Amino acid sequence: MARKRVSMAEEWQAWAKRYDIEGGVRKFESGLSLKVVLGALFVGLLMMPGSIYLTLVAGQSGAGAAPWVTVILFTELARRSFTTVKRQELYILLGLAGAAVGAGGSYWGMIRDQYFVQSPQAMQFEIADKIPTWVVPPPGSEAIAKRSLIHKDWMWPLLLMLSNTILGWLRGTGGTYFFFRLTADLERLPFPLAPVSAQGATALAETTGKRETWRWRVFSLASMLGLIWGAIYIGVPALTGVMMSRPIQILKIPFIDFTTNIEGIAPTGTFALTTNLDAMLAGFVLPFPMVLSQFIAKVLTQFVINPHILHRMEILHSWHPGDDVRATGFANSIDFWMSYGMGQAFSIAVIGLFVTIPMLFNIKKAKQRQVGERGSWATPPGRGDFPIWLAVAAWLFGMSAHIFILHKYLVPLFPLGFLLFFGFVWTPLNSYINARTYAILNRPLFDIPYLTQATYILSRYEEIDIWFAPIPQEDYGTGTGGWRVLELTGTTFTSSIAAGLITMPITLISGLLVWHFLWKIAPIPSAVYPHAQMMWPMEATGRAMWVTSLRDGNSLMLQAIRGKYVLLGFVSCITLYLIMWAANPLFPGGHSMYFYGFIGGIGGDPGSDVWLLIGALLGKYYMIRRFGLKKWYRYTPVMMAGFGCGVGLVGMAAVAIALVSRAVIVKPF
Repeated sequence: MARKRVSMAEEWQAWAKRYDIEGGVRKFESGLSLKVVLGALFVGLLMMPGSIYLTLVAGQSGAGAAPWVTVILFTELARRSFTTVKRQELYILLGLAGAAVGAGGSYWGMIRDQYFVQSPQAMQFEIADKIPTWVVPPPGSEAIAKRSLIHKDWMWPLLLMLSNTILGWLRGTGGTYFFFRLTADLERLPFPLAPVSAQGATALAETTGKRETWRWRVFSLASMLGLIWGAIYIGVPALTGVMMSRPIQILKIPFIDFTTNIEGIAPTGTFALTTNLDAMLAGFVLPFPMVLSQFIAKVLTQFVINPHILHRMEILHSWHPGDDVRATGFANSIDFWMSYGMGQAFSIAVIGLFVTIPMLFNIKKAKQRQVGERGSWATPPGRGDFPIWLAVAAWLFGMSAHIFILHKYLVPLFPLGFLLFFGFVWTPLNSYINARTYAILNRPLFDIPYLTQATYILSRYEEIDIWFAPIPQEDYGTGTGGWRVLELTGTTFTSSIAAGLITMPITLISGLLVWHFLWKIAPIPSAVYPHAQMMWPMEATGRAMWVTSLRDGNSLMLQAIRGKYVLLGFVSCITLYLIMWAANPLFPGGHSMYFYGFIGGIGGDPGSDVWLLIGALLGKYYMIRRFGLKKWYRYTPVMMAGFGCGVGLVGMAAVAIALVSRAVIVKPF
């Protein structure tokens, strides 16, 4: 019997319904209260130092657990005060905790720039003294020598950051809301990991009531597993770093590199096994067809395409025996994958527009459809939506003001046409690409900086200031998931916006103080911050090469972007989509999950997906049979949230000890 053709809409909606255990019917309530504002103060003053420190030590995996620590402490205080907390309040607090990490990220660029301006790479390429003072003080500045952010030499970089924050909030709020309406309301895409935050907040809210449900039991069990794992992965390096010059890592952070071990059978191939087991739980949640096809694509890339096709054809010619994963990946990107990735991203845009545009133009039919029906613009009552035109107006004002500052004060000689292109053409297109892939794959698919750098090269603008300017080449796609979680938790959109505005000054001030303190403790990067020490030097090399790419006509970066490879990426992905669309009945559940997974894996390293695949296989072939399909898909988001909370608890405890001990011995130099 022939298998029935499954449409993309049916495929994605079927997956989304597995996690929406309330059936899409919910009552919306405000999540803004005095308790939440007090929680935001706690986040800004106490949690931000730990989250930033974990990022420097272990990467984003550690810092991502910080919001859950905030929420679980908040619920414990509520229980001991004999009061209850709504899940709407807890999710708003989760968002504010994430915003605290983001506020710390506002200064992230300054810390990277202070390293770059005094790095051997900047000296070697003779650009250290040419970096504008609105980016970072010069290498001989007293602010750099004393490792101090609270210094008059940082005045212009801080004012620029403040302007970017305010105008960026307008652009981000309007842009993310618009693309949320397109992907979640109109297309009904699933946002596969959005239920993790939603169900985690629901589980914790239930603990402040009179009766604990299955959510809390699952959450607490997963938290204990997270405590054990966090002690091994984060606790040991953080605590031994206090007593020794170099921390002990039971498992190397962030990966174990096997690239040189496989070069005999796969020259130019990479294999770096990630050591963070969080990915296994993500494998429980993400669509199995997508995880499987993504892993297969990465294995084919590194063990077949790179060594036996591209290397033999001498397309990958920059690789040398003995190169590690970073050097090999950089060389392969320059030779081929950078250009191929551009064409790949454009193919995703074309496919997405082909699916969406017919619905956009069929306004009459959209108005007739009911709430929750694919192709409908209708919004659930009480959700706190605001007019689409207001979102667009906020974005237009924020973008126009930002471009005016750029052209008037920062890079007045750079062609205005390129700034307008980035702001009003590329940013919307790029955001739409990543909004769809984030709603499907839970990650953006396009590595955006390539287009930015290619444009600088094509402009023939020889001053280096443009390489440090905050060009409005932005992505609002990844922010759409936040609106989806607000919807799943029944939280009004307006309360989330108000909470963000109230707490923004708190997080900005505390972010400045935290970074100042961490920089005083030790140089960044250094052995005290192992993740930064491993990754930043290689990034500085690539950055220096880009900045000097127009110094002469033989620039490596100038030659890296090849039109024929861009075209190959575009044509091959479109062809693959058409083949898989034609063979739709052969794929269980439909073809698009397999397609997006395969496209997302092309060019990647399979070592980053090993634990993800193990989790997906374990979930599909054991857990579902053990617990049943419906019960397992209720458990998994809560498990993932609980595990992250457990990792965060032990991580924050270790970080607190490390920060206090180092604060005692901090020196001015």
